[in-house]
Amino acid sequence: MPPVVAFQGSRTGRSAFALVNARWSAGLTATGEYEVIDYDAAAARPPDVLIHHDFASHFAEFCAPHGSRAIAVRTWDFGPLPSAWVRKINREFCQFWAHSRWIAQQARAAGVDAERIRVVPHGIDPRVFRPDGEIYPLPSRTRCVFLFVGGVCVRKGSDTLLKAYADAFSSADDVTLVVKDHSADLFYRDDTIRQTLVDLMNDPGAPRIVHIDRFLPDDVLASLYRACDVAVFPYRAEGFCLPILECMAAGTPAIVPSFGACLDFCSEETSYLMPVQRIQIPVHHRFKVAMGFADDVESVDFCEVRASTLAEYLRRTYEESETSRARKAAAGVSVAHSRFTWDDALATVRRCLAELTADGDPQHHDDAASIAR
Repeated sequence: MPPVVAFQGSRTGRSAFALVNARWSAGLTATGEYEVIDYDAAAARPPDVLIHHDFASHFAEFCAPHGSRAIAVRTWDFGPLPSAWVRKINREFCQFWAHSRWIAQQARAAGVDAERIRVVPHGIDPRVFRPDGEIYPLPSRTRCVFLFVGGVCVRKGSDTLLKAYADAFSSADDVTLVVKDHSADLFYRDDTIRQTLVDLMNDPGAPRIVHIDRFLPDDVLASLYRACDVAVFPYRAEGFCLPILECMAAGTPAIVPSFGACLDFCSEETSYLMPVQRIQIPVHHRFKVAMGFADDVESVDFCEVRASTLAEYLRRTYEESETSRARKAAAGVSVAHSRFTWDDALATVRRCLAELTADGDPQHHDDAASIAR
């Protein structure tokens, strides 16, 4: 019988973690190497491996089942992981999966045992996210179309984007900003600056904005990427930021901070890297996080993009030649399709699982290449 891998966390919803769980579970099932199930705490026999990738329940209150080799998949975008998470990971979990080197660094900084840490990135489907294909029907075509994808919230820097866009352009400019969010997403419904967006859209002197507020399936999302010239992601904190990678794969280069998670796949060759101010401060405060759960945080580590800097980059890319932009686009496609597909991600998942299902102590491994450095 193949080893049983159980997921704590939805594999069917539209949240970011559920979509990743669905990708991993489908890939593992297809190999035939594992029996993949949903975790049931009341089951008579514990699974061989438990993957906890769930933000709909409070991680600090979860008890990993005795007899299972447990994996914690967590991201804490604003710096070192909460201390309660660290204690639980070191005590109850054999591995900690970080989506990026940035999160791995923050896990080590918080005290997660280094031998438990693995970097397991997200990926793209190259059959869907590619430069050729259907083009999303925007209301009108302008000289340059910028795109923002993500929650309209402070963490993702959408407040900075709206200010910078309004400062850089006016209604006289042949430019459009497409804002694609999903207000029904539970992670962002209580953390919005939506009124600022509405006010700007209603201002006759402001540059054009197209707001798409709904979930889009991957094929439609890819067509939206292809309909735009440059993506913009002025985040303060991210654990991976898959839309940046998806844009790259579809041939749309992005303006991004020269900081944090995106540097795993963004470079001067593929992207427009903006200088930022890094903010590292002790806070010793209890924070309410997504889904209403609260955790004690000792310090934060994130970045701030100045609106004036972003406005300069928006104007610069607006005036840039198509040839120059095309070079970055081609480089981005190459990186995304050669190193960051879901097949690549699944290969990493399988290597990590093989460590736990092979003979030996699951908490100590000699494969230094798999440990985050």
